[in-house]
Amino acid sequence: MVECKTVFYSARKTSLCERALKKSFSELNLDMSDISFAADKGSLCNVLTEAFGECNIVFVIGGLGFGDERAVKSIVSRLIKSSCVDDCKKLKNPKGDDGYVIRAQHQLLVLLPDEPEQIESIMQGAIAGYIKITENARV
Repeated sequence: MVECKTVFYSARKTSLCERALKKSFSELNLDMSDISFAADKGSLCNVLTEAFGECNIVFVIGGLGFGDERAVKSIVSRLIKSSCVDDCKKLKNPKGDDGYVIRAQHQLLVLLPDEPEQIESIMQGAIAGYIKITENARV
């Protein structure tokens, strides 16, 4: 099992999203070792820094639908401007907001909407390939 962290960022339906994630994680050999919560961009930055200090895969649930400075895409894009990003892809979601995956060396950040059925739709897609690349990079 590969350890990963999960951050709920201004998310709704957290228990339903957690259930959807656990199902997907079990299929991808991921262990949801820790769950954190962030309500604003400052706390999100702090939680992400702490999470990446402890593991290489972090999932952020929520904040994709915001259209202002609270939008997780806006926050993350500012954070990664100073980082060396190897890959950044949109994870197509026919059921709603697209997800995103950002890989920098051996670390992976996955941004997902806060709707359980949308999480399942994205997690059944191309994300498995990114998880395997990150697993192999650790070895």
